[in-house]
Amino acid sequence: MSGMTKGSVALVSLSVFCAGLLEAQPDFDQKLTRVRGFGEQFENHLPDFVCRERITSRNISEPDGSVDDETIIGSVFTGRQNHSALRKLGGTAFIEERHIEEVNGIKSSDKDMPKNVFRIGGGYSSRLVSIFGTTGMANYSFSLAEPDSTLGKAFVAAFISTNSRQKIKGKTGSQSFRSSGRAWFDPDSLEPIRLEEHILPDGNTRGEIVVTVEYMPVRIGEGEFRMPVRVAATAHRVVAGNTQRGEYLAEYSDYHRYESSSTIQYPNVEK
Repeated sequence: MSGMTKGSVALVSLSVFCAGLLEAQPDFDQKLTRVRGFGEQFENHLPDFVCRERITSRNISEPDGSVDDETIIGSVFTGRQNHSALRKLGGTAFIEERHIEEVNGIKSSDKDMPKNVFRIGGGYSSRLVSIFGTTGMANYSFSLAEPDSTLGKAFVAAFISTNSRQKIKGKTGSQSFRSSGRAWFDPDSLEPIRLEEHILPDGNTRGEIVVTVEYMPVRIGEGEFRMPVRVAATAHRVVAGNTQRGEYLAEYSDYHRYESSSTIQYPNVEK
């Protein structure tokens, strides 16, 4: 660069940087479109399946970290496509069902989750679909994020909510919320590896909920699909004047194709 001044070098560097951004944006948009395609596939074309589900729920006192209570739930979890008339009218396409078999090692036939356990709803599939599905275009903005070395090479997208009319349900009713996070995708197939979301209900400065979903390739019938294998969540709240942390962990394994004519039982949920 003989003969160049410092100012001209800076202009060249800025030009190269801007050119890189212009080249990267179309590539990012194309990848995001492919990611959305996976969300649509999960919502509408995933085969009916059944798997094991193990939920560990804890309520922990802060700041000493003592466990107030712990509940371990063993269940059969199914996911099925809804081909009913309701679906044709725009209803839910993917139905999730849980059949509880054990609570803290004791056989159970309860249809509902035990009372007073910390739990989250929609962590299995709806977060991915609502953020990166077709409706996410109206509710979130997206940008390229730095890769995380612990997950190897990945396409990483950051997201932040833009629609204040979205609602999240809680014990006190529905609230608007703000949300932000990142998602990691396989660099070649662009199937999900990990999703991490921070949810903060409006007007609740101490009630942030952090949800993490991890995905792995699993066999269902003759095909291979990238499915959730672990859903974790934490939340801080005040109960009877005491600060408490809720911890939720759901682990999924032993995926199989769901057959309506078969009786499927998993009596020995792993401890």
